[in-house]
Amino acid sequence: MAGKDYYKILGVGEKATTDEIKKAYRRLAKQHHPDANPDNKQAEEKFKEISEAYDVLRDPKKRQQYDQMRRFGMGSQGFDPRGFNFNNIRTEGFRPGQGGFTFDSLGNLGGLGDLFSQFFDMGETSRRRRYGPQRGADLQVDVSIPFMLSVSGGKTRFSLEKEKTCPDCQGGGAKPGSKVEACSQCGGRGTVIIGQGGFGVSRPCPACYGRGQIIRNPCDRCRGTGMVKGCRTYTIKIPPGIENGEQIRLKGQGQQGSAGGRAGDILVSVRVTPHQFFSRRGLNVHCAVSISLAQAVQGLTLKVKTPDGRKVQLKIPPKTGDGKTFRLAGLGIVKKKKRGDQFVTVRVKIPDNPTVAEKDLIAQLGDT
Repeated sequence: MAGKDYYKILGVGEKATTDEIKKAYRRLAKQHHPDANPDNKQAEEKFKEISEAYDVLRDPKKRQQYDQMRRFGMGSQGFDPRGFNFNNIRTEGFRPGQGGFTFDSLGNLGGLGDLFSQFFDMGETSRRRRYGPQRGADLQVDVSIPFMLSVSGGKTRFSLEKEKTCPDCQGGGAKPGSKVEACSQCGGRGTVIIGQGGFGVSRPCPACYGRGQIIRNPCDRCRGTGMVKGCRTYTIKIPPGIENGEQIRLKGQGQQGSAGGRAGDILVSVRVTPHQFFSRRGLNVHCAVSISLAQAVQGLTLKVKTPDGRKVQLKIPPKTGDGKTFRLAGLGIVKKKKRGDQFVTVRVKIPDNPTVAEKDLIAQLGDT
């Protein structure tokens, strides 16, 4: 069975949720990561296989394409792509009008042609990924912000280490001053047609690994990858009313693509620091104020802080018992033109060993 069963590789069912797929990947990736298994080729290959499966199943579009292929019998049974003669590589001369077709024509089936190529094992997989045009990976980062910033919105900064274009070779991968040759195998296009008879598939060129160029003298600094690690500081805008755990996507700011591939995104997970006075439930804000026994019996008017930084007057009527909650309409969180309320709970200070006078006040509160 030549098709790879990505669900089986990750050990999840076909109806697994995105979170289940993510948890399975993290568990397996930690187990088989090359850093945890030095000089273990089997673990390295397993890690690549796990990463390949996760790359497809975590992306809704790719997963839909993959599931379509399975239904057509291409991904798990009945169809063996290794039955083709992969030594028959052509860069031109193959035309659908000549009685055959390419998998590029499967676009009306949801992009199956793009994903189909992942089921072929032509060797040199790691190098194709390294040198062929690839979209950069998405990067994830947690950013902590104060509670009040989450209410009002504003800006915050964070630093992130990621790969960037090599300053020595400017991303070309070749040693400065050396010549880069156009690949003779693919004519500089980076792709070739693998076919037999009237059947063909467009694939990255095995000679240049999709670059379209041959680098005879790779750059010493980046070793031919065109990328080096560096640290960058970002400033992001926090929208008013953002909640703990929400994400902000910085498009095109993630890992840079290789060999001309587009950059990935940065996914910023916002962590809101708990506030010493306010707590949040949806758009509503809750807080508590303490008053004495005498104030609870006699009543009073006090000033209460609001999430927007103001102070408003709250009238506490006589004989207000411990735990009584008052609602301040419209003074909660504002988010996308929706406004919550503020709820103030009264806490009456009851002494452990009340005096005679304090016992009298407690009696006046009665059941309250």
